[in-house]
Amino acid sequence: MKPSLSPRIPLGSPPALAFRRVLRKLETPVLKVEEVAYAAGLCLARHAEALPFLACTLAGLHWSSHSYGGHTCVPGTVRFLPAGESHENYFPRASRCLLVKLQHDILRRACEHSAIPSRPGQFVAPGTAKLCKLLCAELRQNDDLSSLAVEELTLELLLTGAKEPWSPSTAIPGWLRRIGEMLHEETDARLTLADLARSADLHPVQVCRQFHRRFSCTIGEYVRRIRVARAQSLLRASQLPVAQIALTCGFSDQSQFTIAFRRLTGLPPHRCRKQFNEILPPLDRAAASPFYESSEHSGHVAEES
Repeated sequence: MKPSLSPRIPLGSPPALAFRRVLRKLETPVLKVEEVAYAAGLCLARHAEALPFLACTLAGLHWSSHSYGGHTCVPGTVRFLPAGESHENYFPRASRCLLVKLQHDILRRACEHSAIPSRPGQFVAPGTAKLCKLLCAELRQNDDLSSLAVEELTLELLLTGAKEPWSPSTAIPGWLRRIGEMLHEETDARLTLADLARSADLHPVQVCRQFHRRFSCTIGEYVRRIRVARAQSLLRASQLPVAQIALTCGFSDQSQFTIAFRRLTGLPPHRCRKQFNEILPPLDRAAASPFYESSEHSGHVAEES
């Protein structure tokens, strides 16, 4: 057996369903609202929704990337993604989010009063976090007036964030996308900024500035996140010693691994493994792993478009 290059899980697959749970939902003719809990360590492969939607982070921490860049999502963060926008998510910590899927009618109503977003990005206007809390409260109340209140609050949220959410005005350039692929495929290599700049035929300053602008983190931190994500996958699906996982994922030793892992996930590796053991029994953990492959079945997960 050998680790594959990607720990990401397709949305809707049995492993994703085991680590993604809908806590409550409410649907009206113009929208659908869900409160969803995500387990620590979940990596959702690139996927797209048929409807535009708002994603409000209620608790925890995760990262989301799309064709224009990426966001760090903390409590109070509100993101907008248009229909068909391909994106992927990584949850280093257990998280709860409110997902609001928008039908054409409610978007039309909002457009009658103000321009609404046309590309992915974050709502940064004051008041958006409070509106999300009110939406969540109505979802939990769920009485005969909740449908009306949810539609009202969603319209208010769209109009509050009507100024185009922050994101670059163009998609990620091809050279930057290729650098991202290199970082995913060679996390155990000691790539330097000069190496990456040569691969793109650009100046190192331009590479690091563009990367930080698009992903809101340094290249080093980006690789650290990939390594920790893969380590979480191995902790979930294997009985490998922690020291061996550290080396497999590109860390120089167990101490360095533990420091990085605790900082990103809030837990030391052994406690994270204990939590995984409580979520899935041993037989299901192996089946849920996107990280291993045997002669009979390849564990490499093909990303959804």
